[in-house]
Amino acid sequence: MTVPLNFNGFIRRRFRAVCPVFLIPVMLVLAGFQPAYGAEMLTIAAGAGYRRPITELAAAFERTSGIRVASFFGNMGQVFAQAGQSDQVAVVFGDQAFLQRADTVRFGRMLDAGRGRLVLAWPKGRRLNRVEDIDAADVGRIAMPDARHAIYGKAAAEFLEHSGLIGKVADRLLTVATVPQVSAYLVSGEVDAGFINLTDALGVKERIGGFIEIDPSLYGEIRIVGGVVEGREALPGVSAFGVFLDTAEARAILGRHGL
Repeated sequence: MTVPLNFNGFIRRRFRAVCPVFLIPVMLVLAGFQPAYGAEMLTIAAGAGYRRPITELAAAFERTSGIRVASFFGNMGQVFAQAGQSDQVAVVFGDQAFLQRADTVRFGRMLDAGRGRLVLAWPKGRRLNRVEDIDAADVGRIAMPDARHAIYGKAAAEFLEHSGLIGKVADRLLTVATVPQVSAYLVSGEVDAGFINLTDALGVKERIGGFIEIDPSLYGEIRIVGGVVEGREALPGVSAFGVFLDTAEARAILGRHGL
């Protein structure tokens, strides 16, 4: 079973009490799981918007390889910080351009995972027939991820600029940290529309009103990769995971999640 790095409050309090602050991320990784003696374990991290496909990939990889996987999800700022502070994080999933610009961690190899796609979604009880409908008078708050830390926030900002809609809806925009936070607002009906990725839209499609895919020519290409952290290419499971990503099973999983 994939082991997430979202530990309960008790473990966090215990380690804060006994460990220096700079050791907490590493100790949390170690505290969350203890593999059997001699067992291999791969640690991966990813942007929060890719929790579903990465979790499914990790489970399939565990099943076929016998190598356990630990995972961490958050905004890319958090992911880069975790990868820089813990020498156990071997692979980071995200937009290739974001990974290449990271100043806290470097990547020696990129494993292709697919192309990301931006969509405009809306909550139940509402219907938008065109993307331009966000300019309608009855559309209030429009949520989007933070363009500084989330590639789909950057893509949404590019789309709004290139489409000419930014001047019409700027005062209605609600910026949050991650794609899943936008989705949560859509599910709860607290916003009238939101920009998320196709992967998250597919994951919540039964709980929202619907979504429209944005013309990809109106924002930069989003190439989703697994970046192997420089110097950690030889860590347990890295080579096998790279091979697994090229299999039909892995490609089918990524395809089901809109990549």
